[in-house]
Amino acid sequence: MIRKIAALSLLGACLFVSACGQKPQAEFIFPDKPFPDPFNRAYNLTQSKDGNVRVFAKETRDDTDLFEMRKQADGSWSEPKKLEFPKRHFNTNPHFSPYDGRMYFATDRALPNLEFNNDNNIWSVELKDDGWGEPKPVAGDINTGAKETSVAMTADGTMYFTSKYPHPGSAGSQDIYKATFDKNAGEWKMSMLPKHVNSFLVEDHVAVTPDGQHIFFYSTKGPKFGMSDIVAVSRTDAEGMEGWTKPYNIGGLVNTRGIELGPEVSTDGKTFFFSREGKLMSLPMDVLLADMAKARTAAETDQVDAFIKSYSQD
Repeated sequence: MIRKIAALSLLGACLFVSACGQKPQAEFIFPDKPFPDPFNRAYNLTQSKDGNVRVFAKETRDDTDLFEMRKQADGSWSEPKKLEFPKRHFNTNPHFSPYDGRMYFATDRALPNLEFNNDNNIWSVELKDDGWGEPKPVAGDINTGAKETSVAMTADGTMYFTSKYPHPGSAGSQDIYKATFDKNAGEWKMSMLPKHVNSFLVEDHVAVTPDGQHIFFYSTKGPKFGMSDIVAVSRTDAEGMEGWTKPYNIGGLVNTRGIELGPEVSTDGKTFFFSREGKLMSLPMDVLLADMAKARTAAETDQVDAFIKSYSQD
């Protein structure tokens, strides 16, 4: 009987811990680079469909630019090179779409015929063998001149983006919205997500798995590990949920006591990229999804605090 009780205690202690042993660790993209200061953070690393080009955003105090790396013949990556796309201050939050292969990003470059606009809007650009095409603003009702800051897309062409525009039914100061492409009209059409996906706080740096099963974004809403954490909503058939769970913390494989933001999923769905204290990191997607299953169980059984405490933050 004592052995049974001990076994059950061990099972309970291991409920939210990966393999009841040493947890997998996220890896640094640039392991030899020193940590940046708060004014020079990198985030939102994205990878092209063929896996040969990576682009990320990097702050330099008051400006943000996009930097590209290209895979070399020996499998290594080239040194980051700034993309000289026109902007006022911001080219940011890049995303290679698994749907059309284009790179989408946010920029404060003025929209055509709206020279007075100085907020971010969503643009896209074609990746070519010899470089890049000409960036173009996304057609449709996505861009409002009220700061559209990030975008992500599924393999079937469903877009998720963030906006500060006060659309009817919006929940807070910056929310996540959905859009689909109208082929007849040749433009994107926006629609709302369930109200419980967004909050009165800011939701930003949106990412989505190519199969559309999980949306990621950063949030400062608790319970959380640190100053800002990466959270997720996942597909569900539960009654009354309109297809999506409530946001839940994805766990300590990604989140720490510091600042985590800039999530991104590779176009093949195999790698999760994110930023920790301004430094780019990666984690195998299957490892993260296994931990997220525990995170989701904790959220649905009101055991989030125990789930968070199960991770060592030493």
